[in-house]
Amino acid sequence: MDIKRILWATDGSGEAELALGYAKYLAKLSGAEIIGVHVIPLPVQLLFESLREDDKEFREWQSKVERRVSDRFVEVRNELLHSGIKFDGVILKGMPGDKIREFSRLRKADIIVMGKQGHGLIESIMVGSETVKVLKSSHIPVLAVKRAEPGKEIKISSIVVPIDLADENETALNCALDLAGMTGADVTAVYALRLDMYAQDIPASALDIVIKQSAKELRERTDVIKAKYDSSHGASVKGGIKTEVIHGLSPAISGSDAWQ
Repeated sequence: MDIKRILWATDGSGEAELALGYAKYLAKLSGAEIIGVHVIPLPVQLLFESLREDDKEFREWQSKVERRVSDRFVEVRNELLHSGIKFDGVILKGMPGDKIREFSRLRKADIIVMGKQGHGLIESIMVGSETVKVLKSSHIPVLAVKRAEPGKEIKISSIVVPIDLADENETALNCALDLAGMTGADVTAVYALRLDMYAQDIPASALDIVIKQSAKELRERTDVIKAKYDSSHGASVKGGIKTEVIHGLSPAISGSDAWQ
């Protein structure tokens, strides 16, 4: 993954500002430029031109948001100038998820960095759902940043990659290896074995066999992908790939709690 353009999607929230820190971190490691984008969210009923023109209050609100975002983009540009990082800020209007995805294609971005959620109840619900839309539909990797502990160093030291043993796609793990090579992070491939409501009736010995077989398949899969990666890049990522099988009624939640 050759990172030349980083798209920083911001809504002005604290998490979006933290995301900027990660965008800077990646830009310094890769020499990439950062493109900031703020999408002014327009509810469906405000997408009609006639209503927007007749609504004075809405126009005033929109102008206020544009001035605030433009001022922040100027500040960011000046800050990054001292670090030798090129920056460009753009304001768009529409549905955030759709606009961010479209803009990333237009500007040929290599990765999108954005906050996991926004600020305030309404913004949090809206931006959170928009982040999910971008994560699901983006054609490039997306780094969704959550609020961190005060004073915590901005650094990527561990990458967890969910693996579906029924899917032959290797893109996610290859991207993780690229990022690990850049940041020095550890990579862990995880297979989530979901147990249904009748799992309590499964003998412990049978469950143990399934877990061991899954672990064996996961190890074999990651070894093959890693060998291909090393061969095509002419180098080996330090530390290799760790593997882990998790299980439960909701393994995704259990896994996310374990890797906080």
